[in-house]
Amino acid sequence: MTETLVSTVVEQVPRHRFIPDRIWDGTEPVDRTQTPDRWWQLVDADTAVVTQIDEGRVGGMGVPTSSSSAPSVVAAMLDALDVQPGQQVLEIGTGTGWNAALLCELVGDADRVTTIEVDPVVAAQARKALGAAGYEVRVVVGDGAEGFPALAPYDRIIATCAVWEVPHAWLTQVRDGGIIVTPWSPQRFGPHGALARLQVRDGAAEGRFLQEAAFMWLRSQRWSGGPPHDLEADPEETRMVDGGQELLADTTVMLPLTLMVPHWNYGLRSSADGPVMWLSATDSPSWARVYPDRVEQGGPRRLWEELEQAHAWWVQRGRPEVSEFGLTVGPQGHVVWLESPDGPSWQHVV
Repeated sequence: MTETLVSTVVEQVPRHRFIPDRIWDGTEPVDRTQTPDRWWQLVDADTAVVTQIDEGRVGGMGVPTSSSSAPSVVAAMLDALDVQPGQQVLEIGTGTGWNAALLCELVGDADRVTTIEVDPVVAAQARKALGAAGYEVRVVVGDGAEGFPALAPYDRIIATCAVWEVPHAWLTQVRDGGIIVTPWSPQRFGPHGALARLQVRDGAAEGRFLQEAAFMWLRSQRWSGGPPHDLEADPEETRMVDGGQELLADTTVMLPLTLMVPHWNYGLRSSADGPVMWLSATDSPSWARVYPDRVEQGGPRRLWEELEQAHAWWVQRGRPEVSEFGLTVGPQGHVVWLESPDGPSWQHVV
């Protein structure tokens, strides 16, 4: 599918027809009937539009739980999917239904498109919007991690939510030679990851990352807890370090580093000494706390040293971008590699 055709279809199927009357700007609701100018400003922008917070519950923390992706991101994903007329396509994460409508246009037959949404309220809204726009798409309520085996095999699977483990069901439900496009993150805590385009061969999938991608999580893989270590634990080692927090805050650097340093999470919290960024291993009781002037560590892994070594190696290799890395999903688990599957590699999900 050419990029020009995808762009044309995106322009021909307006996003606003699928956006509900109430959306969110941060934690502030924006109602189309009350503040139409602001509503249109958000919907017409090339940014994601939050269409649900706190899974629809009242009195939550204002956490986005459903959205419509930025049109440029939608176009990039569809271009990577390379949908051909008449192909069978499965979408994971219906959201507003706009992406499913675009898939119908590219495939040429709404009956060849199946979309799965875990939230029944979101699914009902999408089904209504799709029907009003003339797209009789099959909208299924369920866990996208399970796929939809009833209509397998598919030529293409596209996910509009992030995963840290590509579900095995997706691999078994794609034809040999078929394509999976999904946001993938090496860490389960944060939203930042990379957009992967994987080709399925003999039950395995392999391909490059295309660009950085920040998506909401597939709900069955969403991290529900905080740091899995005691943030008040006494350090086994303390080092004076300059610029540690700045390094961790730079996503253009940290995404490649997280690809090269498996099995850990990181986040931010406040303390009596000011903001502290925590690192926590997911495969051992190892941790680090990064302050503006020092690093405290404990456990068998020295996470800060691992990051420093990976950063030095990355710089020495010429600071390779995310698009130079790739992912193999197969019997050995999830393996990230640089430049080619035979190049330097790092084992992630086993």
